Amino acid sequence: MQFKPQTIKEFQITGLDTYIAYTGIISMDRTNFPDVPDGLDTAKKTDTIFLKQVVTGRFLTLFHHNDEIKTRFFIAETNDRPVELIYHEYTNDQKQVVNSPTYRGQLLLYINKYIPGNNKLISGIKLMEYRQSDLESIVDKINNNGNPVKKKSVSRFFAGIGLNNTVTEVNSVMYSRIPQNYTTISPKINAGVDMFDNPNVQRFVFRVEFSFSYVTPQYKYPLVAMGINTNQIYEFNQYTASITPQILFNVYNKDSFKVFIGGGCAFNLSAYSNNKFTIINADPNIVNAYTVQKPYTLESYWSNFPLEAGVTLNKKIELCFTYTGYAAYTKYTGFYASNQTTSLGLKYLFGK
Repeated sequence: MQFKPQTIKEFQITGLDTYIAYTGIISMDRTNFPDVPDGLDTAKKTDTIFLKQVVTGRFLTLFHHNDEIKTRFFIAETNDRPVELIYHEYTNDQKQVVNSPTYRGQLLLYINKYIPGNNKLISGIKLMEYRQSDLESIVDKINNNGNPVKKKSVSRFFAGIGLNNTVTEVNSVMYSRIPQNYTTISPKINAGVDMFDNPNVQRFVFRVEFSFSYVTPQYKYPLVAMGINTNQIYEFNQYTASITPQILFNVYNKDSFKVFIGGGCAFNLSAYSNNKFTIINADPNIVNAYTVQKPYTLESYWSNFPLEAGVTLNKKIELCFTYTGYAAYTKYTGFYASNQTTSLGLKYLFGK
């Protein structure tokens, strides 16, 4: 089913975005440099289009329309038809780009009609540009903030905690060629910002998350060397700060309950301590322990690719599960160390 301005008068998206059908004259000159005409172009045509309501109030309502030709704004007095706020941009005989801000005079008429004598606002008209934020501000002031419809923020912040289950796998440690795994269960803290392609619908979310976590693996290798029983221990502590750009998609999308999936790339910065290999002899008559400090270089900069699924409750609470496959942070031919992480998280979402 398709909505066309020829067949319906007005519609609203989930009580948020309002569109009205408009039939009338619209300007047809291009106003985006470098596609501006040589000389003033006042071409017009009669068309039927949808206008998106930007802000409304006691006296005036501002509308927006955009197509492949240009961006247009329309204004309507209460119970009256919208009229286009006229703006032209062109090159003059000296090949300079100039503009014709007719819309300023149109708005000046409304100021003198509804709030006469407001010299501050009249002076502001001279500085305003033909863009939504400037026009919205002027219309709100003319309406005296009677009933402004404010657009929703395109971003929100969040903060959260989680529990990581990280499996660290190593191979070819000193004299052993046997891969070993060690599981670290540790907390994770995170914060970041979400940005929406459409703040009203919030179907797609671009997220940038900052997080901190750590692992403390330790591996023991029993070994008999020259008839002597020994225990070989390799261990290190890894502390990681990450920045993760992600794309989230709400597969089920209601204000009170959302189900999402997503993925991204984590850029990690790790610091290490206690990086050592120790041989402990069982025979007390022999030197009991021998330690090699930093037997391997572990990379500070590395990356991995988290996949995420979860739910959002009332646009405030997010519960999520994250899986990150094995990613190595070594550059040796034989020896390697890599992490695989599963995580449960809880986030609080600020804003709406």
